[in-house]
Amino acid sequence: MASRSFYLTGGALLAGTATALVLWSRHAPAPSAEPSPSASGPSDSRDPGALGVRAADHDPANLPADPPSERSRDTRRIGNPFQLSQRVERPARPDAPPGPPAPPVAASPGLNAESEASVAAQPKVVAALRADLDRRRDALRKSCWPQGSDAAATFTVEATYAADGTLVALGTSDVAGMPGVGTCLTGQIAQKPPTLPEPPGVPVTVAVPIAFAGSGPPPAPPTRAALMPTPSTGSR
Repeated sequence: MASRSFYLTGGALLAGTATALVLWSRHAPAPSAEPSPSASGPSDSRDPGALGVRAADHDPANLPADPPSERSRDTRRIGNPFQLSQRVERPARPDAPPGPPAPPVAASPGLNAESEASVAAQPKVVAALRADLDRRRDALRKSCWPQGSDAAATFTVEATYAADGTLVALGTSDVAGMPGVGTCLTGQIAQKPPTLPEPPGVPVTVAVPIAFAGSGPPPAPPTRAALMPTPSTGSR
């Protein structure tokens, strides 16, 4: 009987133990899927904010810049409109007012004396040049007058003499209706320059008229219509 009771007691203990294991296995928490602290590196176990300043979720410095507006793009494309308007609408600078007239340059006493001496010597030079031209009038007319012309004309001969009496400049005016006569007279007079009885002592410039008699005035110069060729009419 003792052995039977022992077996009964042992069987009851085993049945209770099996029942307790089943109940524990049902209510025990499931193992976590997170890795164990030993599997992660040493740096994962430390709090990021333990040392230093924790990084912010959004960094304003790394945000993308706002796209340029249409106005800024237009400004870059056409430039500065205010500067352009100033450049176009700038008024013209007015001319400076005229200043006072420059004072006349006073001639030196030497120039004044030379000018006065030249004016004083002109009558003698005019008389000598006129006498020479009067003696040569007929020869000059014969050499320079147009062939078959008997026109009357008056030319003016200008001559400049140096202080020693040398002829340094000579010219003759032209007369309308007698082209080329003035140039011819200058050439004929220059072949034998008029001499002065004595040197004037200063440079002298004189103008002497020489008149040529004739039956009438020189012919009128041709008009522009007369110079234009007339179109020839051909026979039909």
